[in-house]
Amino acid sequence: MGDIVKIQKALDDKAKAVLSKYKLPNIAGVIVRDNGNTVMHTVQGVKDNSLSLTTASNKATASSYFNVGSISKPITGFLISCLIKKGILSWDTKIKDIFPEFSSKPFRDRCGMNSTFLDTKILELLSHTSGMNGYYYDQENNNNTATRDTDPFRHIQDLGLNAGGNSRDKEWKNYGAMIYLRYLYTILSLKKKKYLFSSPKNLGYQNTATSGYGSTATICASMAERKTGKSWEQIMNELLVDPLGNKLQITHGPLPGGMQFHGYDPASGKYTPFLPYNNDLAAYSSKFVVGGVHCTVLGMAQFIKYNLRAINSSAIFDVAQYQMPVTNVARGGLFLGGGAQNEPLNHNGATGASLANLYIYPHSGRGFSVMMNCGGGPAGADAGVAMGEMMQELQNIHTNWETI
Repeated sequence: MGDIVKIQKALDDKAKAVLSKYKLPNIAGVIVRDNGNTVMHTVQGVKDNSLSLTTASNKATASSYFNVGSISKPITGFLISCLIKKGILSWDTKIKDIFPEFSSKPFRDRCGMNSTFLDTKILELLSHTSGMNGYYYDQENNNNTATRDTDPFRHIQDLGLNAGGNSRDKEWKNYGAMIYLRYLYTILSLKKKKYLFSSPKNLGYQNTATSGYGSTATICASMAERKTGKSWEQIMNELLVDPLGNKLQITHGPLPGGMQFHGYDPASGKYTPFLPYNNDLAAYSSKFVVGGVHCTVLGMAQFIKYNLRAINSSAIFDVAQYQMPVTNVARGGLFLGGGAQNEPLNHNGATGASLANLYIYPHSGRGFSVMMNCGGGPAGADAGVAMGEMMQELQNIHTNWETI
């Protein structure tokens, strides 16, 4: 058994060293091991790099929230799996099962929809194997896969990243509008062509999870809203209480507690707050489920623990079903590793002003995560390089646990 006090110091020291080396505003690391019985974490730096670096109230702490970017997708998949456990949905629920009006040809004709996606299942939407292409549309006569934007809500609603100042912003600041926008996004998606498996026109993501937008989790949220009559925000908050017992510490909207997103300013050579990401419209983002979830270190540790096979989470969700391979992605949206038993499950996230990375070894009983509310940086020494270095340090601590 390693010396926990020494291990914690080593963890803190490594995080401080990475923070200093790359001049980051903040960084957080999480280690879960021993089948979830041991959890270690570190949070270093400040909430707002434009304020005093020594003021106690500006220090990032274990209760601070970090945006996890696209890790929001598998977290949303996990919440959907909780609804499946409750019997509200199933992995095989089809779009047409939830929206029967879509089966009407006059309705589809009136909305400019096709029937291509009517039989698409929740498991396909969450695992990016539906053949949908997010908000992008590739013109069929364009062989270089150039894209154009066909989602009219992209610039006012996508992840809530809006600088404000639009006099009509207030029209979107209610959850009824969110239900409406998610429904319209579903209709927009059914206007598109269904791309073939591994088609180069789908940006590679919706079938093989290599790149792209992946916002089809938004459709799953819309399906849950139609089924329950509640907004996804309300559904999520209720799930966090029952069945999760307030153990999974996640939220959405503006980062709470004074925490800021940070972008890199080349002129000053510093990471500075990126205020458009933290405006009051951020609380009303129809697509936050794919990139707008924020998590504490303990919340991330809990998400890792839910995915460990040695822990009995059967009252909450079916771990094996959530992790079941579809292609190189599990049903719930985690990417599959190439090792034994598809370990590690992994996902990363980036918004341009935040970064996160996650590795879970479900059968080996451990997991690691790095989070930071900053993005960008000088070439060869940016926040992404820092994140990779910190992840390696976490794994080194695990490997050398007994001798530290």
